[in-house]
Amino acid sequence: MVYQNLKNKFQNSGHLQETRSSNSAIAEFTYTCVAKTLLVVCLFLLTTKGYSQLLFKLESDSLKVFSYSGGDEFNNASLNTEEWKDCQWPTINMAQEFIYSSANVKLDDGLVVFAMTKKDTVYRFNPLELDSSFLRKEKISLPDQNYLFRYAAGSIISKKKWHYGFYELKFKVEEGKGVWPAFWFFGGNKNEEIDVFELKGERNDEIHVDTHCPDGCDRGYKNKLGFNANWGGWLPVSDYLHNGFNLMQLEWSADGIIWYVNGYPLAWFKGNLPNPMNIYINTQVAKDGRAFKPGPDEQTKFPNYFYVDYLRVWNKSEEEIPTLSKQEFRESDKFVSKFETKPVRKRGLMFSKKKLNNTGIIQMNYAPDGTLHLRVSGELLYSLSELEIRDKSGNGVLKNFVKEQTVSLPPGDYELVVKNGKKIYNRKFRILNYGV
Repeated sequence: MVYQNLKNKFQNSGHLQETRSSNSAIAEFTYTCVAKTLLVVCLFLLTTKGYSQLLFKLESDSLKVFSYSGGDEFNNASLNTEEWKDCQWPTINMAQEFIYSSANVKLDDGLVVFAMTKKDTVYRFNPLELDSSFLRKEKISLPDQNYLFRYAAGSIISKKKWHYGFYELKFKVEEGKGVWPAFWFFGGNKNEEIDVFELKGERNDEIHVDTHCPDGCDRGYKNKLGFNANWGGWLPVSDYLHNGFNLMQLEWSADGIIWYVNGYPLAWFKGNLPNPMNIYINTQVAKDGRAFKPGPDEQTKFPNYFYVDYLRVWNKSEEEIPTLSKQEFRESDKFVSKFETKPVRKRGLMFSKKKLNNTGIIQMNYAPDGTLHLRVSGELLYSLSELEIRDKSGNGVLKNFVKEQTVSLPPGDYELVVKNGKKIYNRKFRILNYGV
């Protein structure tokens, strides 16, 4: 059918009239060859899937490629409820005196904003939400099922469960003692969780990362005395996270989990969490005497805001030549970017020099106006590495690019070349002339 439609179009266009008048056999051969060629091109375009972003990750011995597979730019007027739930269950936290409210999640100017507010609210809870152990410990009786909460928090949870891949959250937090923003994974299985970050408003120059495993996460980790040691903890960074936008990244694979801040490796967990999980992004408050203490005090300003520009997800590319299609990605400039913020001390238990040294990340997307947008992060920013993009003929079309840069390029085949000391890494990629 496709071939016949192409044949009819050529017959009706008049392109072959002169040829047919001289030799109808040659004409028939001509439009048959042209039509079949066009059919092959159409089938190629239909079966070649382009990705809206590519991510190249330099390791000590390779240059890995990841292709964009999903996420949310939060550019709509309201939350995409096909992808997200805007409240947790249970909706109350009795011990920490707050409730989750959909009113505390707003989309504004390309950001999703989570508000932590202080307001007394009497809440009549569902009996299934009751924290009976807390009530017994505190000797509290609630015959009317009403409870006074002091705060309200915002939260979103992905409806889809995610698995292995590379994740990036662009975010900004505010100062405030006791405020507790978080980005984490949980799939409903007891003691199975990945904490990409947990932050505290009074110590915003540190990032807490952790994992929770069904059988414990300390296997293979020993302290100086040779005993099993708990994995996870607070890791200091070079600047306060409330000073601007930062990137928090997580690479989750069957071989382990790697945390990054602005492309710099932060921690490595060498276990396998094999089950898909939902993504949680939320804010809350701690409580004096409980986990992640202290709680707020009279100096804590409310409302306190946790801003997220986007969540992006990539999966390891299986293509011999990864492909890039046209798509616009708009990022917020509401706050300055502080992508130079990096870890300042690497804990031996949570960091592997062999695994994590000499790393860097290069992201690229191809805009509808024909410009290639590139962002370099991590150790590639300040190392002696040389970065270059070459065309099909081997000519350099962009040399020694750093940080964020754009270059006008036509569709075609290109090669990314990274010279890192004596080593040279290269990877071909293809830019397609259509959108995703």
